[in-house]
Amino acid sequence: MSTFRVYGMTECKALQLARALPPQAGESASEYEERVMERFNVIMESKRKVPLSAPFDAPQYAKQFIEIAKRSGRARDLRIMFPKKVQVMKRNKPVTKTVWQEYTQ
Repeated sequence: MSTFRVYGMTECKALQLARALPPQAGESASEYEERVMERFNVIMESKRKVPLSAPFDAPQYAKQFIEIAKRSGRARDLRIMFPKKVQVMKRNKPVTKTVWQEYTQ
C-alpha cells in the first residue's frame, strides 16, 4: 500500500522554518523579528518544497489537506507525492533508494 504526502510551502510552515533562526547576541526582540520576517519572505519566494502533512493512506485525504491549507492562508506548489523505490549505482554497486514522485490521477 502506498503512502501519500503533501509537499509544498505554506505561510505557517515558512514561518516555522524562519523562527528556527537563533537570536544573535545582543539582538533586540524587534531586530530578531525583522530578521525572521526577512527569512520568511525569502522562503515563501523560493522554490523550496517540504513535506507538509503526515502520511495518508489514500490520495483523497491528501486532497482534503490541500483544500484546507489553501483556505488557511498563502500556499504555493502544493503537490501530492508518493514514495517510489528506484535502483541507483553507488560506488559501482546497485542500491535501492526511495524518491518521492508526484501523484497524478
